[in-house]
Amino acid sequence: MKTLKTIFLASCLIVSSAIVSGCRNSGGTQTKEEAPQAQVPDSYSIPQELQYAEPETYQVEDQTYPLYLIDKFYPIGWSKDGKLAYMEEPADEAVGAYFFQFHILDLNTGKDVFSWKPEEDPEEGSLSQMFQDNKELFETELKKNGIIPCQFKLDGVDVPYIAEGAKVWMDKTSEESNFLGLDVIKEVKISCGTGDAGKVIYEDVNNEEYNTTLDQEIAGTLKCPFQDMAAVMVKYVQRGYEGPPHVYHFYFVKAGK
Repeated sequence: MKTLKTIFLASCLIVSSAIVSGCRNSGGTQTKEEAPQAQVPDSYSIPQELQYAEPETYQVEDQTYPLYLIDKFYPIGWSKDGKLAYMEEPADEAVGAYFFQFHILDLNTGKDVFSWKPEEDPEEGSLSQMFQDNKELFETELKKNGIIPCQFKLDGVDVPYIAEGAKVWMDKTSEESNFLGLDVIKEVKISCGTGDAGKVIYEDVNNEEYNTTLDQEIAGTLKCPFQDMAAVMVKYVQRGYEGPPHVYHFYFVKAGK
């Protein structure tokens, strides 16, 4: 009887395991191979802001002031051929206006395939209002360029999906500006590779007499879910018109295939 009981219990465990396994495979959680292909949607939603720079303040006597203004970044999605769509709210340097821009950037060329901003910047506005007022135009361009909404996360400089142990890094040089009387960024070089060996993926030399770029650094990387590539997000500080607050801007460089 003990032997039959043991066999019966073992059989129940095998059947139960098979049922649980079947439920896991047929439920909402799918493997990468089983997951349906991402498609261009019929309609798009207003994206969330992705922060890439930290606000800082400074004190003058008992008053606190912002040290930086920050251009706001709202990523929408990726295309399967490496285009990044996003909206941007450039900072208002005491102009008293609302600034807005819409971009579809081809990382392969480093150029916008479509961009839009108001002919005249309104005194007041919001991202949701701009999106709704121009939804038909924006959605037409997003669909034409195959943009698929994605979940965005600003990762670090490690990019192992490009090559084992790969990372991105920046080398920069500065010099004193005769115009400002302080150091500004003269040359920037961004590389991608392993160890000290890397391929230069971006290089720029600023010889302008009125160069006001106080600093540049890599904010992080945005992985493309459809290719082994990333958008390297670079943040740079432009000196304020009359000193602080200075302004954080951003641009993108392609890393990977």
